Amino acid sequence: MRRRESCRRSDCLAFTLIELLVVIAIIAILAAMLLPALGKAKEKAKRVSCLSNLKQLGFAVMLYSDDQQYYPAGVDASDSAWIWPPLLRSTMSKSQSTEIFKCPSAPAQAQWVPAFGSGLPSTYGYLPNERHLVPGGSSFMSYGYNAWGSTVGEQPNQGLGVWTVGVNATKPGSVVKPTDCIALGDSNWDVVRNGDRDWSGFIGMYAERQYPLDLHSKRANIVFCDGHAQSLKRASLVSQLNTGGTATWPNEPNRLWNIDNKVH
Repeated sequence: MRRRESCRRSDCLAFTLIELLVVIAIIAILAAMLLPALGKAKEKAKRVSCLSNLKQLGFAVMLYSDDQQYYPAGVDASDSAWIWPPLLRSTMSKSQSTEIFKCPSAPAQAQWVPAFGSGLPSTYGYLPNERHLVPGGSSFMSYGYNAWGSTVGEQPNQGLGVWTVGVNATKPGSVVKPTDCIALGDSNWDVVRNGDRDWSGFIGMYAERQYPLDLHSKRANIVFCDGHAQSLKRASLVSQLNTGGTATWPNEPNRLWNIDNKVH
């Protein structure tokens, strides 16, 4: 009698196949409900981290321009290497840390990994023997510099500085409204969206390959010359995309790229 009672009790405690399937189905439904929320939370964390990176880079731009009395140039005229990243790095720290030069939402190839063996001397913020960031190859940049302003070739140049020679350096006093002048932001490295990784060290509104990439919930992260950073829609940064609904008039974004704060 005791054995039968024991068996009956164990039978009562066991799950039936139907009950097990119901539990699995409930867990699957809950997971399906939670995963989108977790994905949004993860992307929000990346957006916040990206804004933090840009704020630090914006602060470095301010320090550099205050110390040198001109903004960093974008490219070395001698070998076409990006030089604004090492110049900002030298302002922030003497270490080789480059983590803040990559947007957390960008692929691993966007990470600037310092390498050595170039045989070159220390110049433009690069360390002795360090390899320069020459556009092309497997790596690229996820942040771009407002070197040209709204239009390439404008005289005088309306950006913060292009080449080490040939284009006049921009002095801090030339920026009429630092709160409205773009310094750096998410660059268009995404070839699916007509980006060009060889030009990913620059941002601008003069070509689609330079439009700031809106990969943070359809917004691009931008830092201005006064150091404040914002997440903005592409249409508020690129006049060509503005049909009149996101700015006072279609050309309004144009002035944000120019040091004189005027539409060109």
